[in-house]
Amino acid sequence: MSRNNYGYVGRRSGGAAWQWIVIGAVLGFGCSVALVLIGLAGGILSLEPSVANLPTSTPFIITATPAPVTPTITPTEAPETEEPTQGIQIEAPTATPTIDATFLTLQAPTATRQAGESTDEASAPNALSSSSDLLSGASELIPLDGGTFTMGTNPSEVAAAVQECVNGYGGEPGTCQVSDGDDSYPEHSVTVSPFSMETTEVSYRQFIAFMNAMGPGSHRNGCGGQPCMETRNESETSNIQFDSSSYSVLLAINEFPMANVTWYGAKAYCEAIGRRLPTEAEWEYAARGGDEGRIYPWGNTWEPANASTRRPADGGTPQTYPVLSFPNGQTITGILNMAGNVQEWVSDWYDPRFYGRPEATLEDPTGPVSGTEKVIRGGSWDTVPFYARTVHRRSAEPNAPNASIGFRCVEDANSAQQNSPLSANTQANTDLAVPTTAPLGGNEENTANSQPTMAPQPTTAAATATRSGPVPTLVPGG
Repeated sequence: MSRNNYGYVGRRSGGAAWQWIVIGAVLGFGCSVALVLIGLAGGILSLEPSVANLPTSTPFIITATPAPVTPTITPTEAPETEEPTQGIQIEAPTATPTIDATFLTLQAPTATRQAGESTDEASAPNALSSSSDLLSGASELIPLDGGTFTMGTNPSEVAAAVQECVNGYGGEPGTCQVSDGDDSYPEHSVTVSPFSMETTEVSYRQFIAFMNAMGPGSHRNGCGGQPCMETRNESETSNIQFDSSSYSVLLAINEFPMANVTWYGAKAYCEAIGRRLPTEAEWEYAARGGDEGRIYPWGNTWEPANASTRRPADGGTPQTYPVLSFPNGQTITGILNMAGNVQEWVSDWYDPRFYGRPEATLEDPTGPVSGTEKVIRGGSWDTVPFYARTVHRRSAEPNAPNASIGFRCVEDANSAQQNSPLSANTQANTDLAVPTTAPLGGNEENTANSQPTMAPQPTTAAATATRSGPVPTLVPGG
């Protein structure tokens, strides 16, 4: 039985094995199909094997393969390609063309705002577009009849002035020397034609209006191709701010005398309003009261309360004052501050021996035909009174401004007011420096008594300048 049973079982087992074979075959086929489908879906297999062998298929596969690699390479190479770019960007801000482009960019919106704003804002860029606008804010003119006077000085007068300086003018002694007056010899007769001179020195307000009419950046070479002035960006002694769009000063010093201006800047301003710089002879004629021959604008005796010099009346700190200050120190015709405050550019080239030359006695002399320095007159807040005498001569390079030099303009008698365009920056400058004989002896003042060491800086709110007396608001290094 048991054998039969085993035999039965054996037969059944044989049938089951066949079934399992079939099932396995089906499952194997299904798995193969699944694998093929997966391969097709994943791009591993293709139903068109002949296409895979075509040349066009190869680029596709090569392109597809580096695709994820490209981002990996790019960050690695980026610093190498950016290094030269960074070098250019660093240098660009220091280049002049880049700065000029910035000025133009910033100026455009300013001009747009001007269209809807009041035109009485004289400090705004381009608010003044013609010399007639500038002329409306210029200083009043005092007519002078002209005539013949004695120009220069003599050894006796210089010796007396030196002794007064050494005695200290009632205060600290100075270190003046007789040789300081050598270039003012000899006395000689000069005739000047009628002209008019501005009552006051040109103020910050007036000159800033001119510079803003010229446009941003014009202070660098806008005056006959030469610098017009220095701003705080160029000199710590300047009071003028420049923000790449416009020029400005603190409101408190608007009516103080313009300083840190070059001779070229002074000349360009005067010409822009139809005026000019005075000749040295005209300046001295006005300061001395014509044929009265005054040593100081008010007379022949030094009066510390009549001018701003290094020997102030109150013994305080030397400083500048508004252009309408010191009415007691005016000339006989009413011209203010021709002694002290700021010394003033005149048109003449400087030659220490010029007074001894025949051309010095010509009518309306204009000085040497060439030189390396221009004459400055009148002394300043940082010189002792010896250098503020009406006869004293000093000089400076025309493009070397400082905190003690300003200017005023004159006009020919009966000349028509010309509304000339502001084209000083485009006109050819023919008044170029030519070497001349170096000074002998005294055009140099001891630095302890003359040259400014710090710029006058505002220390209080502005006071209205009146003709009743000085109103100090600036002190050096304040």
